[in-house]
Amino acid sequence: MTGALLPESVRARFHLPPGAVYLKSHSVGCQPRAAEALFSDRLLAPWRETGEAWPHWLDAIDQWRAALAGLIGVEARDLCPATNVSAALSRYISALGQATDRRTILLAPSAFSTIGYVASGLAAAGWTTRYLPDVADVRDPAHWQAALDDDVALVIAMHVSSNSGALTDVAAIAAAARAGGARCIADCAQSVGVVPVTPGAWDVDAVLGTSVKWLCGGPGAAWLWVASHDRTALDPMERGWWSHENPFEMNISDFRYAPDARRWWGGTPDVAPFILSMAGIEEIAAIGIDAVRAHNEALQAMLRDILEPRTPQWRWPTGTIGGTLCIDTGADQPRVAEALDRHHLRADFRGTILRMSFHAYSRAEDVEKTAAGLA
Repeated sequence: MTGALLPESVRARFHLPPGAVYLKSHSVGCQPRAAEALFSDRLLAPWRETGEAWPHWLDAIDQWRAALAGLIGVEARDLCPATNVSAALSRYISALGQATDRRTILLAPSAFSTIGYVASGLAAAGWTTRYLPDVADVRDPAHWQAALDDDVALVIAMHVSSNSGALTDVAAIAAAARAGGARCIADCAQSVGVVPVTPGAWDVDAVLGTSVKWLCGGPGAAWLWVASHDRTALDPMERGWWSHENPFEMNISDFRYAPDARRWWGGTPDVAPFILSMAGIEEIAAIGIDAVRAHNEALQAMLRDILEPRTPQWRWPTGTIGGTLCIDTGADQPRVAEALDRHHLRADFRGTILRMSFHAYSRAEDVEKTAAGLA
């Protein structure tokens, strides 16, 4: 597996916390060294030199859309910037409510909590939230199919589950949803940047994502991708002047939706997060998603080979997983937490589940230090 490892030079392209092994890319990816100059050149310099910098800033966001589109193999016009995943999902559902009489949202209890909060918060608007059984394997399309009925409008699938690392066959779940007359949206917050994200191949209706984790872009630069068949078929109720076909027309009595995914954009956008996000997207694209994935898998395998035989009391993940090793340490959790602190290993917990992530900037030495500290 060592042949799959990336060269040491990749690590030098990121800022890493000194004196620590960083294993939390599932939370916040490390800052690309190119980010500071990009921020200065594309946000501060035009503002300083022109005062009215909107043309430069809008061009920067268009460049961001194009770069992200290239990374996940979609058309830039089908991508809408968003402040966060919650906002993107809320706006998507606001549009979906106008297109169907169905009012049930189906998701797994292991979905990221914000997804459940958004869905359950729509009860006053007539929406019902339904969860798969706790014991259901989210990777098995049959469990999703069994939960579908004539009132399910939307299936929300986690491409990678944040609490278990389970990697879902989104295409299979989308096919089950479609057969049941529902749409399917995939949350790729825990996958984009480390696992190939391919909306076109999945045949999903929409995809949610963020830049704060594996794309190493910081918070505030999330996104909503909407399939071309819904590009003009869905009209979001939540809208603002940047949802307009021509935001600068300024006719208060004449609103026309933008002809692309910008119709979900809303009010005045924040520019800075997308400029910072661009640095991360460019770095990940230059390395290559397949290369990042192979590097991640090689380091995961190295750690398991060393540590798993020494920890028979832990529950290690089974089946296909994404970029994060989620290990249930059970009664060992307090000891493991203390060992993380003592050996400067930056990982985290969900209850007793230890979450550790290797990114492009991780190396074999990090595996050795981690195994030695936790064994």
